[in-house]
Amino acid sequence: MKIIHFGDLHVWRFTPVWSELYYPKRWLGPLNLLFHRSKHFPPEYRRAAMDAIVNEKPDVAIFTGDFSSFSLQAEFEEADQLFAPLREQLGERLFALPGNHDCYTPRAHRNQIMQRVLPWVHAEPVSRLDLNDKLSLVGVNHSEPFWVASNGRVTSDTQTQLKAMFAQMKAEGRTVLLAGHYPYVSPEEYPESKDHKLIGDAEFAEVVKEGGPAVYMHGHQHIRWALRSERTPDTLCLNCGSVSMKHDRKDKQAGFLSWQQQDDGQVEHLTAHTFNGIDAWAKTPISAV
Repeated sequence: MKIIHFGDLHVWRFTPVWSELYYPKRWLGPLNLLFHRSKHFPPEYRRAAMDAIVNEKPDVAIFTGDFSSFSLQAEFEEADQLFAPLREQLGERLFALPGNHDCYTPRAHRNQIMQRVLPWVHAEPVSRLDLNDKLSLVGVNHSEPFWVASNGRVTSDTQTQLKAMFAQMKAEGRTVLLAGHYPYVSPEEYPESKDHKLIGDAEFAEVVKEGGPAVYMHGHQHIRWALRSERTPDTLCLNCGSVSMKHDRKDKQAGFLSWQQQDDGQVEHLTAHTFNGIDAWAKTPISAV
């Protein structure tokens, strides 16, 4: 089974939300976009990325969050158009989760802007998709709005639901692939900052260790990696990086991951796809650290 994992598209618009300027993010974010972020997320990269993924003809595609930059309706509408060919190709086997930018402010989250424009996204705390009679995909949503920070939060309710899901999968004899937006572990050279990390990551890691999914897919940090942690030695952690970010470093340049997934949990032919910025995508085999 060929799987593609991608995320952090970050469609953006310079559109002030005057009614929400009391949220610091509503003026700090556009300033960052004006002076920095817009240069790193050129609009032409978005279509190139989605075309490349469609051309790979995956059996399953997993998007681990951040369709938008500011949770604006126009951003989600563009994302919906960009995803349309992949949705037509895969149907429910395009499995998408929200990220922190998709619930940018408490009001955007409360008004469910993303859910209204992208009703096919799995925004519930824990979700499930059976890929065949042995292999299942589980999604966990830790994203919630903060006034300034980009954190996620592990709640007791989500933990309870995830434990129950893992128990059910074990009883059914299924191999589990887990997906979320946030890492619970990072390479030593890329530590998560206090205002960017998943709050409760250690508790989440304990649930993952007990549940033993074969793979945990995430994004949030815009860099590709594959690692096994002492926290969860049975689980391969994969960060797809950003699918649309322009950067001089190859592991941060726009790209995504692909591999052949076996029913017993083995990951074969793990490959990083990296955009050359014009019209081609390099393919580089990678292994877990």
